[in-house]
Amino acid sequence: MTLADLLVEYADPELYDLENHEFDPDGSFLMEYAKEAKGPVLELGCGTGRITIPLAQSGIDITGLDIMPAMIERGKQKAGNLPIQWILGDVRTYRIERKFHLIFETGSVFQHLLTLEDQEAFFGRAGEHLDINGSLIVSIRFPHPDLLMEVLTEKEWYSYKNHDGTKISVSGIETYDPVRQVKVETAYRRWSDANGTPVVKEAPLSLRTTYPQEMLALIHYNGFKVDQLFGDFDRSPLTAHSRSMIFVCRKNK
Repeated sequence: MTLADLLVEYADPELYDLENHEFDPDGSFLMEYAKEAKGPVLELGCGTGRITIPLAQSGIDITGLDIMPAMIERGKQKAGNLPIQWILGDVRTYRIERKFHLIFETGSVFQHLLTLEDQEAFFGRAGEHLDINGSLIVSIRFPHPDLLMEVLTEKEWYSYKNHDGTKISVSGIETYDPVRQVKVETAYRRWSDANGTPVVKEAPLSLRTTYPQEMLALIHYNGFKVDQLFGDFDRSPLTAHSRSMIFVCRKNK
């Protein structure tokens, strides 16, 4: 099974855009670092360009990489003539003939890497493509106990209307394997088509839990050091109450 096979949640770019269209809170944070980088930037897991396109509009030399072909095609359509290099690729195996001043991942990319080998491959490719003075930004969820609890009875998550006014209801179940440290969030999207026929789309999504000290060890033993560590995109410090862990790293020289 390939990584793309595990990412059916991202198979429909139109639904993705309806549910993931906000630039902030991560966009402004990443924009600051992209401007400070003063050189080419690589986004890993660019999707349809939620972050990529605004950065390009601000004059950033941005390359967007994603493993899902439909996401890349949708991004190209939305970007029009903006000078963005779009690359279909895997964060574990990509090869690009240039170095970058900043590499960052978005959309829980790092958490989609379910094994140690995959995580180390991520750092390996980033190290190969990062300029000697460049930065790598990785953001993941803080593993609070409540986020690791199983929800085996389907629960309503949210609902919204698509472009033609059709209501889409999203619900799901959550399971957690503490040995593999992998949570599976299975989403069920329900709506009625033009003929009134009910439609149900099921999309499981696997997310690897990584603990703070585990992440620091991964970064260290894969040739990086942590420059800055935040608990949110407002640059607040990491505490026991943080919802995120944001690591701004540099290569060890």
